[in-house]
Amino acid sequence: MIDRFGRRVTYLRVSLTNLCQLKCTYCTLPDEPPTSMAAAEVERLLEIASRRLGFRKVRLTGGEPTLRRDLPEVVRRIAALPGIREVALTTNGLLLERRAAELANAGLGTVNVSLDSLHEDRFAKLTGGGRLADVLAGLRAARDAGIPRVKVNAVLMGGINDDEIESFVDFAAAEAVEVRFIEHMPMRDERVGQWRVEPRQVLERLGRDRGLEPLATSADGGPAERFRVGGAVVGFIHAISNPFCDRCNRLRLTAEGTIRSCLLTGGEVDLLGALRAGGTDAEVEERVVELFQRAADAKPPIYDLLREGSIPMRSIGG
Repeated sequence: MIDRFGRRVTYLRVSLTNLCQLKCTYCTLPDEPPTSMAAAEVERLLEIASRRLGFRKVRLTGGEPTLRRDLPEVVRRIAALPGIREVALTTNGLLLERRAAELANAGLGTVNVSLDSLHEDRFAKLTGGGRLADVLAGLRAARDAGIPRVKVNAVLMGGINDDEIESFVDFAAAEAVEVRFIEHMPMRDERVGQWRVEPRQVLERLGRDRGLEPLATSADGGPAERFRVGGAVVGFIHAISNPFCDRCNRLRLTAEGTIRSCLLTGGEVDLLGALRAGGTDAEVEERVVELFQRAADAKPPIYDLLREGSIPMRSIGG
């Protein structure tokens, strides 16, 4: 699918639930109703999106998607669609140890585990009581289950965890996982400028102390700048200081079934409502296709930070 600025949109992030066991410092907002789409509805929407519009990659997010008991079924249904080339998952990792094997068997191709500190006490404080040992066990279980790509997402926060950058590099090498450092995105007005870390200074520091070897960028227009640092592979995603809007290839489907055109701006259209409105299969399909195109055309040329006020990160999938 091509948007009005000529960007090829092939990647859909799907939030499966608003629920999460953690209360992370930069993510938590007031409670919302635990609404979610059924597995068959997710499959139907993605079947249309892949066959008619050329979507090729799906990332399942939340909230915390592993809280859904039917997650393997959701993965299996999506992975079986002829046009889908990759099914990915972003998780806090707490339940991953017990679910990794069934997700691998269902066809999961990539798992990203959110992990913002390697210090047990700091991790517990940042997450509102999470156990670091559970996350590490889940990460290793995903790797051992044979999920092809296992990555760690670490949100950098100045004065909070920016002293752990080298530790994460060592961790990436030791655990044979790719670590991606993500620039903190302030989702509330009062957080603008809070926890600021300048990505270029981090790159200069690593380059001076460890040496950086740039790696090829993703063919699908992914946002990460990737480097080899000794025996580790790390990536940097800095959407605030270096936006990648000109090559953004994604839409976001919220847990309530609405398409969000952009993480920060762009509005929403009610996709699930169109699916449930009734009519023949052909009529439903045309409504869904039209709304996908409307959402793609609403993608801004560049985001406008906090134009729409505070954003519920856990319901739009990050």
